[in-house]
Amino acid sequence: MTWSMPLHDPLLFLREALRTRGVRLSIYLIIAAAIFPSSRFILLLCLGVALAVVWTRDYLRTGSRKVLYLGAAVLLLIVGYAVAWVNVTGVDELRVAKSPWGSGIDLVADGTYIGQGEGFRGPITVQVEVKDHRIIGIQTLDYPDLISVKDNEIAKFREEVLAKGRLETPPDRGMYRGAGLTLTGYINALESALSKGIPDYPRYSFFSRMFLSAFIGTAPDRVTLNSLAILFAVFLVFEYALQSMITVGTGRSISCYNCATCVGACPIKEAEGVQIPMGLVLLTRLGNYERVMELSKYCVGCGRCAAKCPIGNSGPLVISAAFLACRELMKEKALREQTETS
Repeated sequence: MTWSMPLHDPLLFLREALRTRGVRLSIYLIIAAAIFPSSRFILLLCLGVALAVVWTRDYLRTGSRKVLYLGAAVLLLIVGYAVAWVNVTGVDELRVAKSPWGSGIDLVADGTYIGQGEGFRGPITVQVEVKDHRIIGIQTLDYPDLISVKDNEIAKFREEVLAKGRLETPPDRGMYRGAGLTLTGYINALESALSKGIPDYPRYSFFSRMFLSAFIGTAPDRVTLNSLAILFAVFLVFEYALQSMITVGTGRSISCYNCATCVGACPIKEAEGVQIPMGLVLLTRLGNYERVMELSKYCVGCGRCAAKCPIGNSGPLVISAAFLACRELMKEKALREQTETS
């Protein structure tokens, strides 16, 4: 597969790319990051570790430089995070002098402002009206659990803010009956709205906002972590099935029961710590064709395993299909390296 293939034959390029487990892994992570934005950092870390392990092995075997490129990318991310951290820290220090809290309401110009904060069940969007440097109106525009903000835990805090005409820390957060996260998100939404009315309010740089949003995001909650665990199991099962389906002749490895009946019928039974032929069938399911190719010499092709298998699987057929797939991959790799050097 060469760099000109996407232009000349995009369908072939897509098919060849999907045959690579690293490409498929990246697609899975992109899907998960799109579903759970707060998991971006965890997913990026998992992708980096996986690529580091695979490409380090390639470097030790063939001298491939992909792991060096990964190291350079990690270094750029570290430098980018350092730049963003310096900017965020400096802006936070400047914001202390122009905070809309307490008497800082005198800095807020008259008008209507919209802000957002992260509540227990998602983002809270509020609209705040300021007149004569007093808060005279607060309206909750959006929140997944709107009743808890309008008519339950946070209603009293809203009344206190309107009565005082300014944003102040509640004296006792325990009085809000365990709605601490919702209250914090509501307060952050009010602060965000009021800060928009302060001229020259310090803002984070465009680079810091984009970098932190793209690579760090917000901390994942318990629901996100549980969902990621379930999604990981789904991707794992799907990946093993897909690997066998896209390689000609290896699809029957999916149906292996792992019962080891074939091992009892095989005259070899075990070689280099791997059960024959069941171990080779399972290696084929994992896509480790190189290891299958190395151990295929121990299979005598007698077919006794097929006669004993409860579903009629033939070890020699699966092994030979994996052998041919590995040989084709090696030819393509050699051709690609020859093309790159020339």
